[in-house]
Amino acid sequence: MIKLVIFDADETLWSVSEGYASTLVLPLRRVGDDLVVDAYGVRVRLFSGVRELLEELRRRGVVVSLVSANDEEPNKVRLLLEAFGIDRYFAFPQVNWRRKSENVRKVVELVRSRLGFEVSFDEVLFLDDSPFNIEDVRSRCPGVKTIQVGLDVRDVGEVLEKIDFYLCQP
Repeated sequence: MIKLVIFDADETLWSVSEGYASTLVLPLRRVGDDLVVDAYGVRVRLFSGVRELLEELRRRGVVVSLVSANDEEPNKVRLLLEAFGIDRYFAFPQVNWRRKSENVRKVVELVRSRLGFEVSFDEVLFLDDSPFNIEDVRSRCPGVKTIQVGLDVRDVGEVLEKIDFYLCQP
């Protein structure tokens, strides 16, 4: 059974029209439910189905977190989560340039220590668009289940269909 789902940000939760979150120029401005622009008009579009997926995971009691390879300060990933109004879903987000596997381990440790929530690697699902990051997590966090967005699913909107099997397992 999946107890913890950890998302990547860029090209997993949203698409940045040019570059990635760290390359955006402040201030960020929300111009639609699913669209944020930076000072130069670079667009960040939240993928369809993200809000519904996050809400359904919450409803099912699944802890959700995020690991993103982006600058820690200014934390534009956090600013985007806030701008889209989805920051409340993510426990202990890790935004830095460390390996994704290191950040997944850190999230698991924080969930255990701060939430008192027992979770093992085989109860964790990690989603990312990068095959490099998927392989890093698979090899350094044995047991963690992975979904590569763009390969295993077309977009995050399909994720719940794909992981329903895991969520229902004992």
